[in-house]
Parts: sequence; C-alpha cells; structure tokens
Amino acid sequence: MQVTREDISPCLVSFEIQLDPEQYVSALARARKDIGKRTEVPGFRKGKAPEAVLERVLDPERVENLAGELLMPDAVKEVLGEHDLDPWDSPSVEVLEASPESGFKFRTRVPLSPKVELGQYVGLEVDRIVRPVTDEVIDREIERLRAQHTTLEARQEGAVEESDYIFVSIQELDENGEPKGDPAHNSAVVGENVPDFDEGVRGMSKDETKDITINYPEDWGEPERAGQSVKARVTVTHIYRQVKPELDDEFARTAGGQDTMDALRKEIREGAQRAFEQMAQDQVENDLVRKIVENATVDYPPQMMQHEFGHRVGDLFQELQQRRMSFEDYLQQTSRTEEQFRSDLEQRIDMDLRVGLVMSEVARKEDIHVEEADIDAEVQGILASDASEQVKERAESPEGRSAIARRLLLRKTLEFLRSASNIKDVARTIDTEAEEAKEA
Repeated sequence: MQVTREDISPCLVSFEIQLDPEQYVSALARARKDIGKRTEVPGFRKGKAPEAVLERVLDPERVENLAGELLMPDAVKEVLGEHDLDPWDSPSVEVLEASPESGFKFRTRVPLSPKVELGQYVGLEVDRIVRPVTDEVIDREIERLRAQHTTLEARQEGAVEESDYIFVSIQELDENGEPKGDPAHNSAVVGENVPDFDEGVRGMSKDETKDITINYPEDWGEPERAGQSVKARVTVTHIYRQVKPELDDEFARTAGGQDTMDALRKEIREGAQRAFEQMAQDQVENDLVRKIVENATVDYPPQMMQHEFGHRVGDLFQELQQRRMSFEDYLQQTSRTEEQFRSDLEQRIDMDLRVGLVMSEVARKEDIHVEEADIDAEVQGILASDASEQVKERAESPEGRSAIARRLLLRKTLEFLRSASNIKDVARTIDTEAEEAKEA
C-alpha cells in the first residue's frame, strides 16, 4: 500500500492511497461472490454459479462499487492507525483509479477535532455601560403605558389634526391624473407617515377627497417606492381622536396595578434599574467574549459548518412550513437572494462555532465543570415555573440535561471571566446613546 499525505488545514488531512492490483483483483472476486449469492443465474442454483459465469452476467459497475466498499474501510483504518489520527467525523472517500492492471487508488479526507489556541483571556480591560434611571426614563415608560390605554373617539365633524387616527381610501393616479388599479384601504396615525401624506391629510374632513403628491424618501422600506414620486387620490373615510387617560391614581391602578402614581413610578424605577443592570452585564460579557475570540486562533473541520448549516436550515424550513410560507416568500420578505441567505447564515454559524469552541477551551483550561447536582437544581428550577408534562419530559431527557449542562457551563465560564477581568464603569444616558446612534 502506497500512501501520500496532504495536510489541507489543521483540522483536515487528505490521503491518496494506492492498493496493489492483487488486492483489487481479490476484492473483485469477493464482490462477485457476495453479489452472486443474492443473484439468480439461469442454469445454476442460487449462489452456486462459478466466478467465470458471474464475471460475464453481473453488472460490472455494481461489482466495482462493492469491491471499493470492501477495500476502503480497512485501508483507511490502517492509515489512520499508522498516522495516529482520531477522526472527528467519518472520512469522505473518492475513487481515483480502479483496474485489475493498475490496482485501486482512492482519496480520503479525514476531518480532525477542532483546535483552539487561546490568547489573552484574563486581565482584559472592559467598560461597563452604567445607565442611570432618570425621571425622563420613567416618564417615557409612563407615556408608553398611557399609549397602551389610549382609546379612540369617533368624530363626525371637524378637520383632521396631528395624532388623529384615520382610515383612508387611496387610489394611485397616472401621469394624466386618471385613477389606475384598485383603491387601497389603510389606517394611519397622522404625523407618523411620509411627510407629504401627513401634510396633505391635515385639515381634511370626513368623506373629503383630495389629490396628493407623495415623495418617498430614498431609504423607504418598500424598494419599489423608495425615491419615487406618486400621485394619489385620498379619501378620508373615518376620523378618530386619541383620548389619553389622565395620569392619576386610577391610571396607576388600571395600567400598572399600583395604588398611586408615586407607587407606579417607584415600580418602574426598580424595573428599569434591573433591566439596565442586566443590559450592562450582557454588554460586558459580549465584549469579553468578542475580545477573547479575537485573541484566539480557532480551527475546525468543514464538516462542523456543514452539519450546523443543515440543522439550522432544517429548523427554518420546519418553521416556514408551520407558518405556511415558502422559502421564496421568506427570501422576498427578508430582501435577500439565496446566495445572500447562505452567506449570512454561514457567517453567523462561523462566529457561533468559534465562540463555543473558545468558551469550552477556557472552561477546560480553568477546570470549570458542571456537577450532576447542578443540573438537578436547574431542572427543579425549570419545573417550579412550569411543571407541565411536556416541559418535564424535555428537561429530564438525556438531550435536555445535556443542553442544561452546556448552558450551565457557559454561565460558570462567563462568571469566571467577569471575575478575572478589569471592568470599569462608564456612565451613559439613553439620550447620549440615541445621539451616538444617530451620528453613526
């Protein structure tokens, strides 16, 4: 046996393996005999036809395929043993040459376990964004609650004003001002639409019709409308005035389940504080993980990407089937081509794989592990909030416990990394973040 090795990457090795003609001839004979046992040959009892006869009547391609299947596993096993390799997944094989004269030559690609070399992962400098709970934050949340409890009051008279909720019939016009297509019936809050539309309907009365020119901005969400100028005949069919509740103790009881507005504001403050603290922790962890992954060298076999890609596409198609949506509809809805979808998904999977491998290596190096008692406690916590049979069965299954173990290991590893880093608090308000986002 002649073997040529090529290291394609740290996690993928290719071998060209040449077997002698005698080995291939012997494998062909074994293949004919094996197939002959299951083949009816006229004039002979089943399985009793001589090899010379089988050579004439059996499909040569079938015989050659089976001969290769008989030869390759043992040859690959022998080569892996000689090179002291432990495959991460089943090697792939490709026949290069096969004849009784030259022998049997094939290529096998062997995926190897992922390799991670950590860079710096302790003592990292990370800013923690501390967001104070200001009166403005509380006022915005109260306004959000107020909007949820706003009612609509139908108006038969009077003109359309800012913030009115209106129903309209819209008929697009051609260059001659003649209607084209069927009218569309929509609702809108005045002040939250294309400026030309809002300006056009302000001052209109119920059942009034008016022609409006609407100039859509270049970044409009509908590509077919973006940057376009459209003439439309608009009829206001209904006008509703938004009636907001008074900010009194009755509102506190109805909207927030508190006896007074002071109690409601206190609850909002405490909830916002918890939310901001969680946001700060998530941001610190994300920044730490990003830096640690950037500092590490990570290699994994291409089969890892292929397997994960297949799983995620399968999950997506199952979800689309439940939503009665085709993949083509999904691509159109997300404004992507199939190539863009594949590229985006592969990038996300690549990052997820790198993060998972790096976190696992940190846990291994720092001897961070999860005990069965930890898993039991987590299961009990899950069942305490939802003790349904479906949740219980999933949480207590081997797969469920394995998923819980992975989640706990990641949690413990992140706790270690936070404790081993230099974290500096940086104050930042919601308004500051909004301004920075606008400038970016």
